[in-house]
Amino acid sequence: MRRNEKPEDFSWKITQHVCRACFGRVLMRESFDRRRVYRCSNCGVEREGHDEREICCCGLKLRTRIDAGLRCQVNEDKSPEWPSEIVAFQVDPAIHSD
Repeated sequence: MRRNEKPEDFSWKITQHVCRACFGRVLMRESFDRRRVYRCSNCGVEREGHDEREICCCGLKLRTRIDAGLRCQVNEDKSPEWPSEIVAFQVDPAIHSD
């Protein structure tokens, strides 16, 4: 860490997205040179990029490079069986394009 940097400058922020590998919550931090780093809080997958789609379900594509139609959303139907705050839902990619 450089002299004028503080530990809180490198803290992870929780996002409203889930990991495409394990559905754990995606975290984000900004590096000292303003690059964004995304990391899964569960499995540890980590990538640099412009937004969460680097590792979240919103960026998932089929082998044919077509949008898989998954989007990270708030779970409006939380229950003991399905307690996750953010989940990936199947949507129509033509209607929900980013």
